Amino acid sequence: MSDYSLPDNFYTTLSEKYQQAQDNKDVLFNGDAVVNEIELIPIGDKKANIQLTMLTSLMHRPEKGDEKSNPFEKPEPELTILDKYGPDHQFRLVFNKYPVVSKHFLLVTREFKHQNTPLSEAELFASYSVLRELAKQSPTEEDWFAFYNCGPESGASQPHKHVQFMVTPSRGKFKSYADLISYNHSVPADSQKPLQDKNIPFAHYLIRLNEKDVDEEALATAFVSLFQHSMNVLKENNQNHVSFNFIMTSNYMLMVPRSCAKFEDKLGINACGVYGLILCKNQELFDMVKEIGPLEVLQKVCLPNASDLHVDEYSY
Repeated sequence: MSDYSLPDNFYTTLSEKYQQAQDNKDVLFNGDAVVNEIELIPIGDKKANIQLTMLTSLMHRPEKGDEKSNPFEKPEPELTILDKYGPDHQFRLVFNKYPVVSKHFLLVTREFKHQNTPLSEAELFASYSVLRELAKQSPTEEDWFAFYNCGPESGASQPHKHVQFMVTPSRGKFKSYADLISYNHSVPADSQKPLQDKNIPFAHYLIRLNEKDVDEEALATAFVSLFQHSMNVLKENNQNHVSFNFIMTSNYMLMVPRSCAKFEDKLGINACGVYGLILCKNQELFDMVKEIGPLEVLQKVCLPNASDLHVDEYSY
């Protein structure tokens, strides 16, 4: 296999291996006990969705891993989808042992690289290539996205560098605020001017992707622009760390700078949360988010909307 291509039967292999891992309890996922509630949130004159999920199997997931107990150094064969991926075989594709949805998997670096580092050009293109292949091979009703938690306050649970892949809830029921922003083609959203909606209370930056123009350089340019804008927000708010969440679909990139990893030191929020998929591991947390309101929770763990913050070539 050369470059970043995947086998024509990749999705079939992914599905069959996941089912086998679930049957053998190699992945810990109690799908029958999942509780999902989708809420409408106003975004200006439009409405987006936030999904609250209670998934008790998350109680088994370690909150913070370390290099000594690194599950990605020698992943379990039962969790390995592809042991070598990329032109230099620098990546692996493995299942998440504590999946949030069916077929939840990861792209991990074969050599240890730290999760506190921004994505490289190769890591971005590898991730986009996986998304593009999933779009070709998976059923039309499945919409996949990739996400990356970077930095001490991003909600990352493992220090070994990994990008995660999941399907979104049914598109007939769920539409992220990022989808709404990306649909608004009346305003530009490119690497020169990432888009931010003033109606969303926390800082976020989005760049649209045009599939026919996507290559390694284009992805890297877009990512650097998002990173520059996010760094300026962190600096403006006197944050002494570099933490952000990154989400990518085949249509756009989204970056959200973070202030803290947990809401009131109780509820961990990662990239899924800032995308609009808030995960709770018990009823108490689920009820807390419903009572306080999901947007209020996200506002507290992110940074204030920065639509008016000026960024130029002299910024960070």
